[in-house]
Amino acid sequence: MKISCERNKFSQSFQLAASVVSVRDVRPVLQNVKITVDKSGVLLQATDTELGIRTYVDDCKVTEKGEAILPTKHLKKILVESNEEELTIESDSDKTVISGERSKYTLNTQPTDEFADVESFNETSYHEIPSNVFAEAVRRTLFATDSDNAKYALSGVFFEMIDNRFAAVATDGRRLAFQDGAATCVKNHKVESSIFPARTLQVIERAISNDEVIKLAVSQNRVLVQYGRTVFYSRLLEGRFPRWRNIIPSDEKKVKIDILAAPFAAAVRQAAIVTSEKQPGVVIIFEKGKMITTGNGQEIGDSAIETPVSYNDKRLSLKIDPRFLIDYLRVLPAEKNVTILINDDSEPLTLKTDDEYTYIVMPLSS
Repeated sequence: MKISCERNKFSQSFQLAASVVSVRDVRPVLQNVKITVDKSGVLLQATDTELGIRTYVDDCKVTEKGEAILPTKHLKKILVESNEEELTIESDSDKTVISGERSKYTLNTQPTDEFADVESFNETSYHEIPSNVFAEAVRRTLFATDSDNAKYALSGVFFEMIDNRFAAVATDGRRLAFQDGAATCVKNHKVESSIFPARTLQVIERAISNDEVIKLAVSQNRVLVQYGRTVFYSRLLEGRFPRWRNIIPSDEKKVKIDILAAPFAAAVRQAAIVTSEKQPGVVIIFEKGKMITTGNGQEIGDSAIETPVSYNDKRLSLKIDPRFLIDYLRVLPAEKNVTILINDDSEPLTLKTDDEYTYIVMPLSS
């Protein structure tokens, strides 16, 4: 196997594949990237058995077809540290040689027969979602997962894909993030309950760089995702996800107050300066013409931040963990309008935007 590639292009594809390489105690060969050069192009594959990727490198000159195992750790360093514009990669069953105009590395390698190829996307039934829409849905939900329990259902994002709609939902039991959106159903693909692991979504979201259509095909306990010439394979999380639609409170009888994301986030961050881990809550008070965000730390002091809002009704207040609000506001554009729906301090706080994004936070006891 022998190819010549532009270093930057090859490095981007290799880094993506390497992000899937296992850090766990698995077969040694799975701690590397497999390269296959044939009539379809230059293919890189990596897997940890739970998550896998196959991605093609564009614009490579093929001198000799074949396949090899590329040592991930050292090749990553070579690609990052090298200042060569073009690299030649040549490999046999014993070694891999990476050379440029002024450099040459010879690395020991492993046989390819122990590396099982990652499944390709040959599905005829799937959902299509614009890549920018999918990436935004991931960003807007992933932060609300329960990251302390990697195998538990709440550690992933719940996806529902029915007809020409999709829903992405995440909750850790104290808050819930829900993004609804349009999709295209191909040949009656239907997904009523699937939980995507957080790591899978992080890898896919980082891979998205341009506006293409993503194809998602779910069957049994796995999902295949195709983005351009890259395919991701992932096992789904097991377990029962909460009946999330029952968690979303009715908007009836709730007061609606509009505010831009930037001043809302600034008020919460400023008020939270004096809070502590033992006393993390901030109190949000709505009075005529203003929102007052207050914080209190017994050994630190007090804060009170006023923000003008269009509100002319009775006084309302709610105590909230500021970290939950900051996480939410961080994924929104500064100029995004947020509608606050509030009733009293015993009911969840609901936050909505005009693009079908809903966030619900349980209040703290006063």
